[in-house]
Parts: sequence; structure tokens; C-alpha cells
Amino acid sequence: MSNAPPRVVMINPNSTEYMTRQLAEAASETVGDQMEVGVITNRDGPAAIESDQDVLDCASSMLKTLRNHPADAYVVGCFSDPGLAAAREEFDVPVFGIAESSIHIALQISSSVGIIAGLDKAIPRHAIYWEKLGATENIVGEIACGRGVLDLESEEAYQDVRTAGAKLREEGAEVLVLGCAGMVEMADRLAADLGIPVVEPCRAALQRAARVLARRG
Repeated sequence: MSNAPPRVVMINPNSTEYMTRQLAEAASETVGDQMEVGVITNRDGPAAIESDQDVLDCASSMLKTLRNHPADAYVVGCFSDPGLAAAREEFDVPVFGIAESSIHIALQISSSVGIIAGLDKAIPRHAIYWEKLGATENIVGEIACGRGVLDLESEEAYQDVRTAGAKLREEGAEVLVLGCAGMVEMADRLAADLGIPVVEPCRAALQRAARVLARRG
């Protein structure tokens, strides 16, 4: 019998390798020796997933990519959780979405959650999803920082995210969720600056995967 740890594959649904490297960094900071995480790129996906059409366009190619990477669990590394339902239908292993996971983790901290989105156009799509997850009443608000997924590397971008987070705190949010995988490196600094917990979605999904796989033994 093999003593190898379970393998989790996290996929970046877009085709931008920089984003894949960010996901890999989140994985390396989150996972110990309890599981192995491979982070892969959906090379046939859009460069960034920002519109409703992008969400639809990336799903089929993402599933095709995942078929070539057998795993004990999968994580969809985009805050819109594209193709999540389809992946759960296709694969007989757990599949985790980072948005769903972040809400799950945030609600364990507080019932008053604030979401920092990238662009305004994502907010209506997210609102539909929060309703589907039964979390609408717990969302104090969602504010966009005005930055696309590929425009979050600078100090100016961080300050925009911080401003959005501060507004949500003023509106009563007791925990913040970073509503874009491109914000992965901001979580710890933002929590320190604002003085409230900040949930980073990629870490949240990997933490959930680790718990589920540990229970399965």
C-alpha cells in the first residue's frame, strides 16, 4: 500500500502563466506534507476571466485540461468558480471552488462578510452566486477596487483594494473575502492594515480540500 500523500490539482482557468504562479505560491504557503498540490494552466482559456462570457468560454477547455491530470481532488482557481458544477458531475473526486470555499470559511469567522471584487461588472454575477449558496443575508456588501485580474501587482492596486476593504469595514463587515485570485498576495498585509480577518480564496479551497481528504483517509 502506498504511503504517498493525496494529490490535489489546482487549475488556473485562464491562460496567463503569471496567475498560475500566484496560485502556486498560495499553495506552497498553505499546504504542508498532508497533501501534494500541482498547479496547472488552462492554456486554451481566455487571458483573464472578467466577464460572464469569459466564465462560459473557459469551462469546456478547463474540463478537457483536468481530464489529463488525475487527482484525488481538484480546485478551480477563479473566483467565479467557472465550470464547477460540470466538474463535479464529471469527476468522482471532490472539486472545490475558491469562491464557494471562501464564503464557507468566512462564515465560520463571522456572519457579516464583505467582498472585495476586482471590477464592478463582476458584482451582479457574484450576487447571483451568493443567493445560490444561501449566503446573501450574510454579505454586508461587495465593493470593486476597480482593477482587473491582471492589474493587481502594484502598490497602487493594493491601496485600491485597501480602500474598498476599509469601506466594507465601515459598513459592518467583520471579515473580508478577496474576490479575485489575483489578490492572493494581499491577504496578510490587508488583515494587518485593517485589523480584521481576511480570507484568501485559494488558501480557503486548499484548506477545505485538506480537511476532506484527511477524513477520507
